Amino acid sequence: MFGYVEPLKPELKIKDYACFRSYYCGVCKALGKRYSSFCRFTVTYDAAFLALLNSSLGACNEIICFEKCIVNPFRRKPVVKESWAVDYAAMINVLLAYFKLMDNWRDDKNIFALLASGLIRQFNKKVRDENPEVYRAVHEQLDRLRLIELEGVCSIDHASDPFGKLLSLLLSWPQRQKTSRRVLEWMGYNLGKWIYLLDAYSDLENDIKSNCYNVLVLKYGKDLSPSRIKQSSRQEIEFVLGTCLVEIGKAYELLDIKHNAELLENIIYLGLVHKTKRVLNEEEERDGSVQGSGCQTQRYTAGNQKSL
Repeated sequence: MFGYVEPLKPELKIKDYACFRSYYCGVCKALGKRYSSFCRFTVTYDAAFLALLNSSLGACNEIICFEKCIVNPFRRKPVVKESWAVDYAAMINVLLAYFKLMDNWRDDKNIFALLASGLIRQFNKKVRDENPEVYRAVHEQLDRLRLIELEGVCSIDHASDPFGKLLSLLLSWPQRQKTSRRVLEWMGYNLGKWIYLLDAYSDLENDIKSNCYNVLVLKYGKDLSPSRIKQSSRQEIEFVLGTCLVEIGKAYELLDIKHNAELLENIIYLGLVHKTKRVLNEEEERDGSVQGSGCQTQRYTAGNQKSL
């Protein structure tokens, strides 16, 4: 995953921020314990959110310990331990990190990505052996995505569909309750589309330089400058991203959240919106024409879709 899913820190209570960090650190520690110390460098906020969401849908039985870390060896921090939700998030983190590194090698011939993928290849095989159903489904959607890139598809909906279905599977797979599973499938689908399109918009300049596939470049013109492509695609991207955020919010409201509701609502209604604005306005922010503020972030609700 890409690290886009995170809370809006200025709007968080101290206890909620500590809670999110405890899941982030928990996934990081689980990566080191279950796979390798190197895998810990691949941990993302998205994985922490996945662990938090799955944990919050069940009974609150997490064990939190205060431990030191190699990054900050002088201060103990809260870490979620002995949690199936954290272990599951760590597994997904390893799986997607490996495929992301391999994709970087194929597209950019990035030597670091190739070397890094070699260091976690054996753990990718471990995930395949332990969870063949998840591995096959992930591999199927990533193969679909690769085929779309090779064909040069210029439809935004078509290009973002495989990653949407990928996140639909990953969010819903651990849940055995039918209603929760269906809700999470829809939530994950829209979250996956949101991540894919936000990443495409953010990486537009790099993709042009490296001649990598980018659906916005193909749809709005290879011969245009990155800034012109962003200007031309802005209205459509705003609409699609905004629609995804509304559907994510609708799905969240149908979930039976047992605990950590304030933290999850911050991520869903504030963090995702703030991240969207930051990416869409990054060019203006570099020019100093936009002043970002967490307090100005508007909440997306089921019946009220506003302009970004």
